[in-house]
Amino acid sequence: MGDVYTYKCHKCGYTEDFNQGHGYLVHPQSVYDYLARKKKLFHYKTHNKIVSLSKMHNNLQIKATFQVYLCHKCQILYNKAEVKIFEGDNVFHKSRFRCTRCNSRLKLTNIHRLKKARCPVCNHLSFKRDATPHHLWD
Repeated sequence: MGDVYTYKCHKCGYTEDFNQGHGYLVHPQSVYDYLARKKKLFHYKTHNKIVSLSKMHNNLQIKATFQVYLCHKCQILYNKAEVKIFEGDNVFHKSRFRCTRCNSRLKLTNIHRLKKARCPVCNHLSFKRDATPHHLWD
């Protein structure tokens, strides 16, 4: 279960929804359950990492959730499926993302407090959270 936040550019009218939380097929699960699905849910590099780690460790878990990231250099928002592969307290992999424009490392953002960002279409700092209330998804 998660939240959906809609952002709209007040200059060009572009809108985009940002998901935060668990839902659909992206949720915490064991590596065994993930691989039994035979469907790649994540980026191919993350999927390959899951496969290779599963050959070395038996009881791995996946914590997967949608998160909203911000490039602090470009001020552009990204919606990503964050994946952490772990066993107990040992973390073997955690997703890291880069901006597609400047290649800077993206940082997890608190979308609840974010007032505005840069529009990915027109590049103006007029991409703001829509006034309509956010909604939940499952």
